[in-house]
Amino acid sequence: MALSRRQALQGTGLASVIALLPTLRAIQTNANQMAFDLNAAWDDADATTLAQWISRGDVTPLEVLDEAILRLEKVNPVLNFFTQDHISLAKAILETASPKGPFGGVPFLLKDLGVSLAGTVTSAGSALQANQVASADSEIVRRFKAAGLVVFGKTNTPEFGLALTTEGAHLGDCLNPWNVRHSTGGSSGGSAAAVAAGVVPMAHATDGGGSIRVPANHCGVFGLKPTRGLTPGTQGAGMSVGHVVCQSVRDSALMLELLAGYQSGAPYGAGLGRDSFLALSQQEPRPLRVALNLTEPDVPINEDVSRCIRETAVLLEELGHNVEEAAPGIDYELLNAVQNTLIASDMAAWLDYVQQARGRPISAEELEPMTQMIWREGSSFSGSDVAGSLQLMHRFGFQMAAFHRKYDVVLQPVTATPAPLLGTITYRDGDDLLTYTRRFKAVSAFTHLYNMTGQPSMSVPLGQSGDGLPIGSMFSAAVGQDGLLLSLAGQLERARSWRGRKPAVYAGVAG
Repeated sequence: MALSRRQALQGTGLASVIALLPTLRAIQTNANQMAFDLNAAWDDADATTLAQWISRGDVTPLEVLDEAILRLEKVNPVLNFFTQDHISLAKAILETASPKGPFGGVPFLLKDLGVSLAGTVTSAGSALQANQVASADSEIVRRFKAAGLVVFGKTNTPEFGLALTTEGAHLGDCLNPWNVRHSTGGSSGGSAAAVAAGVVPMAHATDGGGSIRVPANHCGVFGLKPTRGLTPGTQGAGMSVGHVVCQSVRDSALMLELLAGYQSGAPYGAGLGRDSFLALSQQEPRPLRVALNLTEPDVPINEDVSRCIRETAVLLEELGHNVEEAAPGIDYELLNAVQNTLIASDMAAWLDYVQQARGRPISAEELEPMTQMIWREGSSFSGSDVAGSLQLMHRFGFQMAAFHRKYDVVLQPVTATPAPLLGTITYRDGDDLLTYTRRFKAVSAFTHLYNMTGQPSMSVPLGQSGDGLPIGSMFSAAVGQDGLLLSLAGQLERARSWRGRKPAVYAGVAG
């Protein structure tokens, strides 16, 4: 029914207009739904985009959460990345308030390790902590919440993060969405799989020996390990730091901006600057002096991996950077021994404390054989062994600082091979600390140096193997140069975006 302007002004058609209002509203609602298909649009969205949609009213936080849950239900039965269900808690929060902050209303997953979310279990991948409910949020969780993120679960991790593959008895194996016969990496494999499979655009991760960068590499997502102490919750003799894995560089940069800041009383992080990481990620970096290091440590490198890293070196030169082959001269045999001492002794001391605090022994059923072996070996180190290892760890830091006086960035593989088959680098009966770590460091040989020196280091998903597995390029910079890495990452993302690649197991329209 068409009404003239004169009729409307005269009021002759007012009753007809009122009668039509429900129909008009329905037509407008249908038009809005047709104009905005959340499921289809999600495939190209990062967390920043989801937050923008919510902010301008295109979708509600509850609608976005429901979409994430639908995606979770589609792929998690195959991949097994989701281990702690906090969906009811997340919905209860959204029923009472709309989260504020730069990521206001964006659904988010925590890693099931090293953090506390009040009223929920963090199992650390272990039967020992299967019923351990947190009484308060940890500092990094408070900062995630302040950013507006809505936590609706936790992600798979190996027991206590002691493996560089997410395989374990308590939570079960996490499978790689690119090829389910292969590892996701560890220990943030569940988070990387969730992001790669299109369930969430960003998820919490930690890195104590490569646990952000290795899963990012194996799952084809972006992962930055920040400078020691830049984000709250540094653990493991200062080797483990927290941040996220994500699809886009800008999400990583903005999240780092929101997480950065000294945690009062922490042994690390005082005096570190809080740069405008988001702005830096969107600026072209100055021409950089890049050390291409394919010779140290001395491990066989898969041909596809070597090819991809050399292709990255060519891309850097095309972008105006100066690349030359160079290595800092690190004694990796000593480095590996120092790390083993620190990790095993730290684990042994903590398990001794747990056993004493609860007043009864930890049973064999509560720990996996891998962890029991590390506990035994860690108990054999003396106080002087640990003190000496700490001094050596810091000596490696001085050595790398000297190297960075000549080179801004080091380019290396993240791992010597693409994602290995499941079971390749797991603990085996009869392993001791040396045989166990030799097995997985033949694959993950490069990342742990930067945990020990405290430097920022990132995996950028630029390459692929001949059979379609992701291959990342690892860039590492001097302590405090997180912004420089993010600036370079942004430039690489603009030059050779990885965002259109979808794995075989995918939760969205392409899956």
